[in-house]
Amino acid sequence: MLLTVHRVGQALCLSATGLICFGAVSLLPLSRITLPVAAVELADGTVAFVNPPRLTAASTTRNGVDENATYYLTLDLPAEASVGLQRVTIRLSEGRAPLLRFNLGATTAFEGTRYARGATLPLAAVTEDRDSQTVTIEFDPAVAPGRTVTLALRPNRNPHVGGVYLFEVTAYPAGERVQSYFSGYARLQFYENDRDNYPFF
Repeated sequence: MLLTVHRVGQALCLSATGLICFGAVSLLPLSRITLPVAAVELADGTVAFVNPPRLTAASTTRNGVDENATYYLTLDLPAEASVGLQRVTIRLSEGRAPLLRFNLGATTAFEGTRYARGATLPLAAVTEDRDSQTVTIEFDPAVAPGRTVTLALRPNRNPHVGGVYLFEVTAYPAGERVQSYFSGYARLQFYENDRDNYPFF
């Protein structure tokens, strides 16, 4: 026997050959019921992503040592993240560049990718911890779930020594007490050879 859910006023009814009402409850048909996904909140009140952001691309405009360049890092914040992206940290974790410094005032962020830019995203602050070689970028307001975000960082110059450099990217959800998430390594390579021998991106 096929039963169908109906709404009659505020009563929940099942229909087979007639209507049988179960009380003053207002519901959608069972096939259309969707429950909102709330942010994960741990026992101590810490907020975490349900589906965390992922680093999907990293590139530089110039690959030669000591050159002026812009580094682009793209993160995908899934719609199922359930909470906005409040800040991102970028830490140099591998590479011979103890004096790598960034022009913090030139840092920008926008929706989309390096080659398909969308709206500019306002930033609350951009700071740098030179001891840990970490740049922190804070959004204002937090980036809503379901967006692709690209960060554009401007070093004073590329590293003086060639090689592969890894930047550890960590994302933080919006909230007073939050759990960070490692989003991936941004891998950039710089060359000391004549400029005709290394690629540009």
